Amino acid sequence: MAGIGIGLLGYGGIGKVHTLAYREIPYYYPGQLPELSLAAVCTARRESAEAAARLGGFARAYTSVEELVADPAVTVVDCSLPNSAHKPALLAALAAGKHVYCEKPLAVNADDAREIAKAAARSGGRLGMTFNYRYIPAVMRAKQLLSDGALGEIYSYHFEYLHTGYQDPTRPLSWRMSREASGGGALFDLGSHVIDLARYLLGEFESLFATAKTYVTERPLASGSAEMGQVTVDDAMWLQVRLAGGVPGTIHVSRFSTGALDGLQFRVEGRKGALRFDLMDGNWLYWFDATRKAGGLGGDLGWQRLETVHQYPGAVIPPGRTILGWTRTHAECQYSFLKAVASGAQPSPGIADGLAVQLVLDAAYASAEGGGWRAVERI
Repeated sequence: MAGIGIGLLGYGGIGKVHTLAYREIPYYYPGQLPELSLAAVCTARRESAEAAARLGGFARAYTSVEELVADPAVTVVDCSLPNSAHKPALLAALAAGKHVYCEKPLAVNADDAREIAKAAARSGGRLGMTFNYRYIPAVMRAKQLLSDGALGEIYSYHFEYLHTGYQDPTRPLSWRMSREASGGGALFDLGSHVIDLARYLLGEFESLFATAKTYVTERPLASGSAEMGQVTVDDAMWLQVRLAGGVPGTIHVSRFSTGALDGLQFRVEGRKGALRFDLMDGNWLYWFDATRKAGGLGGDLGWQRLETVHQYPGAVIPPGRTILGWTRTHAECQYSFLKAVASGAQPSPGIADGLAVQLVLDAAYASAEGGGWRAVERI
């Protein structure tokens, strides 16, 4: 490929993060990709589109998906739109033969995700997913240890992603609080990440039992408004999970976790050892090797803190000894996708991963709303 032109749909918070990462990638990996260019950006209004082009450094500004995907300079369409807008945008981009990079989750339900997957199979374009937490060096090291069998038989696991900020009942309604616009609440917003991490580290989901809670059921339609609207999504959810083979564990997500910041954590326990990770202590992976010598002052059992920091093989800057930044994980996920596009390979995480997460989400809501354990459909 002579070059890769990026066409960005949406210039909200996450669109700006993706833009920053595209600009940084050539510094991390000089000469490893065809030349990247920020070809076009699309927002709903002309004035915001032109402002996004100016601020982000995009060559052209559009106000419709159709205009952007028709631009011959656009090689990759980056979908950073609200969840309900994913399906029409992705179908249009894939029909035009563009490669697609999609923010999580893939869609608002499994039926829409299946339709996107079928379109991707027909298209000449590749589809990659933003599951950037796979690209934390500590998570990469955990994957290595698990793949090498360092933990032996897995006994249990717990994944959680906790945010605060929704406790104020005067916080106005947004698309994230609408089932129609978002597909779901905390489980879609936060749980899609930990569901993907659990799959990535431990394997496929077999069945689950879910309990959901909405703490604030009505909110102002706008800041300071007396007119109220219904909250139609979950504020928190708890999942009991069985992975393939029946291995039990739990997942907890909440946007009502008082005192939390970006509380992504996991713990995995096995016969030969255990792992734990906390995103707020993200430069380290904690490893317990149960095969080491135990007993009194002569023993060496105990949790070890493995330094993972900024270890990205092949990256030129920054040095591996430096602390990790959150936006760097996005850059690495985008770089992995762009490498696959340039080489003609299937991206990982890709369409199968997006669909698999969607099937878990659908099973969780079926359980939370209808009761009982639910089998998770396999691809």
